[in-house]
Amino acid sequence: MWHTRLGHPNSHVLKLVLTQCNLLPSNTYVTEFCLSCCVGKSRLPSSASQIVYSAPLDLIFIDLWGPSHITSFSGYIYYVAFIDAFSKYTWIYPLKSKAETLSVFQQFKAMAELQFNTKIKSVQPDWGGEYRAFTSFLAINGIEHRLICPHTHHQNGVVERKHRHIVEIGLTLHHASLPLQFWDFALTTAVYLINRLPSAALNFDVPFTILFSKSPDYKFLRTFGCACFPFLRPYASHKLHFRSQECFFWDTQTLTKVINVSLLLAEFTSRLSMADNSLWR
Repeated sequence: MWHTRLGHPNSHVLKLVLTQCNLLPSNTYVTEFCLSCCVGKSRLPSSASQIVYSAPLDLIFIDLWGPSHITSFSGYIYYVAFIDAFSKYTWIYPLKSKAETLSVFQQFKAMAELQFNTKIKSVQPDWGGEYRAFTSFLAINGIEHRLICPHTHHQNGVVERKHRHIVEIGLTLHHASLPLQFWDFALTTAVYLINRLPSAALNFDVPFTILFSKSPDYKFLRTFGCACFPFLRPYASHKLHFRSQECFFWDTQTLTKVINVSLLLAEFTSRLSMADNSLWR
């Protein structure tokens, strides 16, 4: 069950989490064959960068993913990823168009600099038209703009590997049978979990721990896509109306957001029962 709660990590990462956090009576048993991993993961080997960064926000890698051939439930077809080179902590923002990239970066910059009490020193975006509007903004704010050559993805390998990791985990989560138009929920959950799992790029340290100087809490996690039953009595139209309906749980972070697939509605509630070992069907 922890294999699915944590977003289908590999066996080595899973053993580390279970051992360090004492989440199971026995830390030797990990998982059996996982169909979701088989359908969601397939990769070629790659080499990681050996450069070490000394502080948060020294360098932010930026890249755009998309367009998705399926428009999401919320109208998104892209996402932009911001990756802290020091901690490998990742933020993603779904986008409806490439034109939103600069304004979203401005939002991210304001949030990150306030939360971590430091300035973004430099950024390395993948080369593309969606980033050319950054030039004057970066110059005004004294941020170094590190350029890479067009069509040389290996020069932005951190982002390329991160995109692959996010989509792989998103696909394994999506195997829970949620309609594909909810892909943005799956990818957002994937990033939340990736930030809280040991990373080979950090010698199996955890991005969350490096950035926030504390360990993540795993005990509240529930399986993405498990069946859940929100308390709907206040919304009932009459006294014989059912007090709940099976929904799809997706918000690992706050445990308050569910999807009513039959009505294509995203609902928010603090009162719900979850069947953690039973996926929504």
